[in-house]
Amino acid sequence: MSYWYFTTTQKKLDGEIVAADGILKQRLTDGFWGLGEKTPNRRNLQKGDQIVFYVGLPLMAFAASATLASDSFALSKEQKEKYWHGKKVYEAEYGVLLENINLWEATRTVKGLVTSLRFIENKENWFAYFQGGVRQLLEDDYRTIVENRKAVAIEPIQTEDAIISKSQFALEAHLEEFIFKNWKHINFGAELAKYEVDDQTGRQFPAGTWSIDFLCLDKANGDFVVVELKRGKTSDAAVGQVLRYIGWVAENLANPGQTVRGIIISQEVDDALKYAVKSLSNVSVLTYKVDFNLLPFKP
Repeated sequence: MSYWYFTTTQKKLDGEIVAADGILKQRLTDGFWGLGEKTPNRRNLQKGDQIVFYVGLPLMAFAASATLASDSFALSKEQKEKYWHGKKVYEAEYGVLLENINLWEATRTVKGLVTSLRFIENKENWFAYFQGGVRQLLEDDYRTIVENRKAVAIEPIQTEDAIISKSQFALEAHLEEFIFKNWKHINFGAELAKYEVDDQTGRQFPAGTWSIDFLCLDKANGDFVVVELKRGKTSDAAVGQVLRYIGWVAENLANPGQTVRGIIISQEVDDALKYAVKSLSNVSVLTYKVDFNLLPFKP
C-alpha cells in the first residue's frame, strides 16, 4: 500500500473560473479522480492506496481523504461522458475510483503543518510542492496530515559550524526561487527548458516520495536533465541523491534512447564532491557566486 496526495487548483477555461474546492467536491461526489496520460505517478496508483486531497488558492489546505477503489485505468467512452459534466475542466483520459471518502469538517492548512512534513525539503518555498497532479507521501507524512499533527520547534544549541550550515541552507532556499524566476538568464552550459506537464512547472517535480528541484529537457537533443541544489547536504549525499533521481527519471519518464544526466549546483566544490563526480560522465557541477553591493543614494 502506498500513500499519495492529489492536488486540485483553480481552473480558468473559456473565460469561466472553476474554484478548486468545487472541483474537489464534484470529484468526491463522483467517487472518481481524473488523470492525464502524462500525470506524474499515474501508472503507480493501485487499489487500496490511501489518498489525501490538497486544495489550492485561496484555501491552501488539505481537505479530504479517501482510499483508491481501483488501479489507474483508461476511461471508456461511456465513462468519459459520465464524468465530464459538460465542462472541459472535468475531461480525462485516465482515472481512479474512490471509496471511503471523507470530506473533513475542518481543513488542515499547509502553513500549520509545513515544519512537520518531511517531503517539503525547502520550507521557505513550500508552495512549489503543490502545483497540481499526484505526489507520493511517506506514511509518516500521511499520518501527520490526517491526524493534523503540529510540530513543536525546539532550537538546539548552535555551534559556529551549525550556524554557517543553517545560513547556507537558507541562502540556497532563496537561490531556488531566484533560479526559477530568472530561468532564461541562467547559464547551465546548455539551453534547458523546464519539463512542464499537467499543472507541473518542472520545479519540485514529483519523483516517487522525492522531489527534484528542477526537471528539465535539453533543447538541443531532448535529453532529460536533473538540476539539484546541494542545499547543505554532504557531497556524498548530494551525488547519491542526483544519481537516484537520474535512475527514477530513466525508468519512469525517459523514452528508449533518451538519456538522463544531472547537474549539481553548489556554492563551492570540496574534495569529496570533486572526486565523487570525477568518474561520472552523467553528472556535472556548477558553482555560483553571490554578488552584494551597496550603492549610494542620489536624491
